Amino acid sequence: MMLRLLIISSLVSQICFGQSYSFSSIDGKVKNIDAPTPDSLAKLITASYKTELEKTRAIFSWIAQHIAYNTGYFNIGKKYAAVKFVPDPFDTASSWKSGIELTAERVLRRRVAVCDGYAKLFKTLCDYAGLKSEIILGYAKCHTERSGKFRTNHTWNAVMIDSSWYLLDVTWASGYIDHSDNFIHHLDETYFLSPPRRFILDHYPEELKWTLMENPPTLKEFTFTPFRYKSFVKYSIHSFSPSNGIIEAAVGDTIHIELKIADLERDQLIAPDPSFDSTMVEESPASVFLKPLPAEEKIVYTYVVGTDVQWLHLIYNHDPVLRYKLNIRNEKPLY
Repeated sequence: MMLRLLIISSLVSQICFGQSYSFSSIDGKVKNIDAPTPDSLAKLITASYKTELEKTRAIFSWIAQHIAYNTGYFNIGKKYAAVKFVPDPFDTASSWKSGIELTAERVLRRRVAVCDGYAKLFKTLCDYAGLKSEIILGYAKCHTERSGKFRTNHTWNAVMIDSSWYLLDVTWASGYIDHSDNFIHHLDETYFLSPPRRFILDHYPEELKWTLMENPPTLKEFTFTPFRYKSFVKYSIHSFSPSNGIIEAAVGDTIHIELKIADLERDQLIAPDPSFDSTMVEESPASVFLKPLPAEEKIVYTYVVGTDVQWLHLIYNHDPVLRYKLNIRNEKPLY
């Protein structure tokens, strides 16, 4: 997480909504609100507000001001490190709750989280406030991703306001980590309802529809490797070909993609992600989801290039594992 320049909230709102809003009164009011459970907290936070924009801001601001980033997640031995390993007592009365809400409750008790906890608390509070929101998984450019791999490493949210979707990242908006690995609260407006073309610069979702753009751009990371879905790490994928993430081809060409598998039998015993929805095929911009043809220790995919597809998603064991960008060459006929 890096220190980012503060952008005036009214300017961000003007970009998104065509008019100016001041959120200072909301920010000041929610700073002094507290409650022990997500449902009671959501009620207190939003009680004074009627519009979806105001309620969204109240929830966003409360989390950003009250939840600290768990720096111990990356630095064992530092402040907050122990909370990662502290088990919660089993509560039979709450066992029926969703995993998202149970995570939100833990974050509310501990007041520390990493991105997953921030995003789940935001969604839970939105649910209780009657706001429609989603948790988004994807790739974020940040110094904490030390492996250099182009893969899912972050979680943020989308929220519906007045029938339109908007993007926000309450984790990155809550503050920054200083040179001593201490978390410093600092409300950063850059990631509140940020315009999609700004947000895509450092947030790349697993599901392309959550770019909120008709034609999502290609990040430079695609030059070196295809995008790895979160399910990629579950399997014994040893290597893949082509190794770069952008495939150049002409209409009518047949593309061959291969995955080398270390333990095919083991992989077949792994349960696929239940959250993967095949309807993403229709919802993702200019996409096709390819199913494999197994061949001993490698998995083979083929695709005959058409005119409308820009993204190739590879399915392995019913999970999406890799995404390639397809650049179609315009070749003139010879005559």
